[in-house]
Formats: sequence, C-alpha cells, structure tokens
Amino acid sequence: MKYCPACQKTYPSDYNVCPADQTSLQNPRELQPGMIIRNKYQILDQIGVGGMGVVYRGKHLTFNEVCAIKIVNDVIAGDANFLQRFQTEAVVTRKLRHPNAVRVDDFDYTEDGRPFIVMELVEGKNIGETLQSDGPFRVPRALRIATQAARALGVAHKLGVVHRDIKPANILLTTDEQGQEIAKVLDFGIAKLREVAGSDQPGMTMTGMVVGTPLYMSPEQFMGKKAAGEIDGRTDIYSLGVVLYQMVTAQLPFDGDTPYALMLQHIQGTVRPPHELAPDLHIPEALSRVILKAIDKAREQRFQTAEEFIAAMDEVANVGGEFWADAVVEESQTPDSPVAKTQTTNVAARASTQPSQTQPSEIRNSQASPVQPKAGSSLAAKPTKPAIPATQPLTIPVVSQAPLAGSMSAAPPADSVLVKSAAQHVFLQPKKFRLTQLLMLVVLLLAAVLVAGVGYLKYQSFQRLKIETAVTEKLNAVPALRALRVSVSDKHEVILDGSVSSADDRKAAEDLAGSVPDVAAVINRVLVTSVVVPGAASGPAKVPAESYESLISDGTKFMDDGKYDEAIACFSKAAETDPNKGAKELLEKAQQAQKTEEQLLKNRR
Repeated sequence: MKYCPACQKTYPSDYNVCPADQTSLQNPRELQPGMIIRNKYQILDQIGVGGMGVVYRGKHLTFNEVCAIKIVNDVIAGDANFLQRFQTEAVVTRKLRHPNAVRVDDFDYTEDGRPFIVMELVEGKNIGETLQSDGPFRVPRALRIATQAARALGVAHKLGVVHRDIKPANILLTTDEQGQEIAKVLDFGIAKLREVAGSDQPGMTMTGMVVGTPLYMSPEQFMGKKAAGEIDGRTDIYSLGVVLYQMVTAQLPFDGDTPYALMLQHIQGTVRPPHELAPDLHIPEALSRVILKAIDKAREQRFQTAEEFIAAMDEVANVGGEFWADAVVEESQTPDSPVAKTQTTNVAARASTQPSQTQPSEIRNSQASPVQPKAGSSLAAKPTKPAIPATQPLTIPVVSQAPLAGSMSAAPPADSVLVKSAAQHVFLQPKKFRLTQLLMLVVLLLAAVLVAGVGYLKYQSFQRLKIETAVTEKLNAVPALRALRVSVSDKHEVILDGSVSSADDRKAAEDLAGSVPDVAAVINRVLVTSVVVPGAASGPAKVPAESYESLISDGTKFMDDGKYDEAIACFSKAAETDPNKGAKELLEKAQQAQKTEEQLLKNRR
C-alpha cells in the first residue's frame, strides 16, 4: 500500500503518483499518523500491537468521531481460511450491542487488501492495571464489575458467541455519562461461533489454534476441546470466576512454575476459599461459595448460564450490605475511639429497628459448597427472631449448606500444609495410574510441544524481521544503495538483490549487510550495470548491449521508479536477446502500466 504525503490518501501498490495532486507516492512499512484509509478513516496514532495485528486510534472524517481501528498483520492476512472466519465473526460480533461490551462499528479492507475492524474507543484502565496500582477491590465494587461483565457475556452467549479469553486485561474500567464506573468487555473478535448459531461452515476451524490465557483458561480448554458442543458459555463463566477471585484477594486461585504445572492445577488442583485465604479483607463466606461454584472443574456443576451467575452475585450483594459496613468500622477505627463508637451505634441502631431475619451459624474453616440460586429464595433461612439490642454490633450470619453432588472436594484447614505445586499434588494422592490418565498426559505433552513449536516459529520470524530492518536501515544511509532489495532466510542468511553502478558499491553493500549482528552469511546477487538512459530524449531510449539479467534488473528498477519509457527499452532489448525467458511478459506489464498512468493524467486534465 502506498500513500500521498501531500493529501494523506492511500492507494494500491501499483500506483506511483497521486491522481489528485501528482505527488510521488511513498511506500511505508506501517500506517503513519495522518494517513487516510478507504477515504473515510484518518489514522491519529498507534495504541498497541498484538498477535493478530496493530490497533490505531483513528477518526471518522464524515462523523468527526474518534474510534479504534484494528488492522490484521501481513503474516495472517494471506490466510484465506482465517480471513473467512475473521469476517464472519466480525459480522456476528457487530450484532452484540450492550453497554458493557465494546461496540463494533465497521469492517473493511485497506487499499492493499488487509482486513480491519472499526470499534468503539474506550479510555480507562483494565482490571489488571487497577489491581497493580490499587490492590484488591472492595467486595461491593468487585461484585458490581463482575455482574456487568457477566451481563455482556450473557448477551453474547445468546448470539452464539463464546469469548474464550476472559481475563483482567480484557475488562476495561471507564465511566459513563453520569460519572459512574462501568465495565467494558473487550476483544470479542477472537471468539469462535457455536454451531447452534448456524454460522459454522466447513473449513472454518483453525486446527491447532489455542484461544485463551493459561492463568484463566478452563479445564476443557486445557484438554484441547474446540468443537461447539465442547466449548460453550460455561467456559467464560469459569474464567470470569477466576477474575472475580483475583479481584477480591489480589491473588490467583491457581499458580505454577511451568505451563505444565499450571495445566495440572486447573485440571486437578484444589482451591482455597477466598475468605480463608485473606481473612483480613472481610470476604463473606457466601461470596466464596459463589466463586467456587463458578470455577468448578466439572462444568455441569458450575452456573449453567450467565444469568444464574448474576443472580447468585446479586444475592450476596443484597445480604452482605451491613456486613461490609461493620467491616469498615472494625478495620478503620479502634473499639475505644469516639468515631468507632458513633458508627457502631448507628449501625446497631438501624438493626434494632428491624427484626433479624437470619439465624447466626458459626463460619467453619473449610471449603464451603457452592450456592444454587433459586427464584424467590435467599442464601439463608428466614425464621423470625427478636431485634438485636442497640448496644450489640450487627453481625451478618451465614448458614452453611450441604455440598452438591459432584462439587469440589473440601479444602484443607487454614493451619494445614497446602500443596504448593501441581506436581506435589499428583504424587501426594494415592491413585492407580490408569490408561485414561496416560492418554491425558500424552495429550498435555503434545499440547506443550505444539505451543513451544509455535513460539519458536514466531521467534524465528521476529529475528528475520529484525535483521532485515537493520540491514535496510544501513543500506538506506548510502544513497547509491537505497534501491537494493533485502531478504533473510531461515538460516539468517541475508540475500541482496538489485543493481548498482560500480563494483565498489556492490562490495560496500555486502560489507554493510555482514556488519549487522546475528547475520550468518551474505548472499550477494547485486548486479553491476552501466546502462545509460537519456532522461529527456524523445523517441525510444538507447540501451547499450548488456547481458539478459542486467537488462531485466535495470528494467525492473525503472518500473519501480515510474520511468516506463526506459523500462520498455530495457525489456525490448532483453526480449530480442532471449525471447524465451519471460521478457515479453515484463514488456507487456510495463506498457500496460504506462497506459494506465497516461489515462489517469488524461482524466485529471
């Protein structure tokens, strides 16, 4: 793709001059601030770079609205299967209109054929950045954020879209028009359509692609399940449960020194309830039960829909209001301070005006069973009880429930020795090594090898690009060598192509390329030529007798510079020298390019 530095418009790569103002077009490696794509979006600056491509801040020229533009990189833009899946998911994601989901506004292709998505631009910190700067969230705030994210997921699941990569970095915290904090779920673009949406087509599954972040992936994702019946909305509920756990404790439920250990923790590890892990944060045991149900390893035991998850969090928020008020008093004031006595009296006075509706029970130091939300029910039984005296601080009781079938086994007591790694957990359990476990181990090992292989290929690609960029910068510093073309092989061999006017320039290009770090060897295919073409002479250009390769190289250079008369002269001479090597095709291409440019200039006049 080329662009005009005068009017900032972009054109296909075969254009050499701007049809609007006759300015010579430039060929940048990346989009530059000020460039205009599709004649309606102006690039303002670059926001970030990801695995799929680059995200820019842009502006719609007609509506004068700022937006985010995600452009797919060149490496995957040439994959026809990926482009088909990318476009289909963009169409479905655009139907997701919810205040807690980032809105998709447009889908198009750049002038050089790369697809891009135009999205709502949201300013603010994500959950991960907020945790790092502020520490654990207060329980009411964490519940509010998780509820908003679950609402967006619920709408997406009804459209047949599973996010598959819920994590703190993909939940952005911003403010609405009233100045209230609001959560926005990002990056639905990598979602995989479920078959029930009726949009899956043959050939649209990218074999071997693992979507998700290991710290927040569900057990079924680690097991390599990808089909619509194997990955559904319960995967997102699991990941959101892990995020909620981290919000209220500032710690992850699972950790491991290696990816393999992390996989085993998610598949077989035991979770310590949040209220036991951080008792000083005053996390209600009822919230611990909700979180543990959301991250149950058996998806049949989790909340089956986002709506069920939301209902359970709402019950915790409604029951725990006074609990958190007392926690603030106990945490911020000493018992003998005047302020503490005043606040405690006020809380107790409010409690004395209403009959208590729950019976207290002792909070036991064990992993509580998950809660099952039901219409018209609450987390605790509600027998009538006399009012609490005004002198007694209000205590919110929690009633334990019987464990559900298939739920997670009880965690060890707080004073017991916790299992610190997945490897220890495996060897501490007296089990028989069965065939199914062996197959599971083989699958996990193959997955680890696959992930390592993909990482190695990406590393090699990055190294080649780094060497190519460094060599190009060195050659561009010498005016006589700027026209040379650079490529890098898998063995880090630099290949130089093109032509120069002297043997000294050819040697200088080879020396400059060899001076770049990590270059294994230099393959110098640069030709030394002395073709002289008059710049303003009328009639056919005169070309001295040269070798076929020299004529082809010079003709190609003239084509790149837009000097079509000189290019036609070189290709004509080459066709006379050897008509069987493709010079005629290059000659026809140069003649066609010349006609196209003449027609553009004629239309301009």
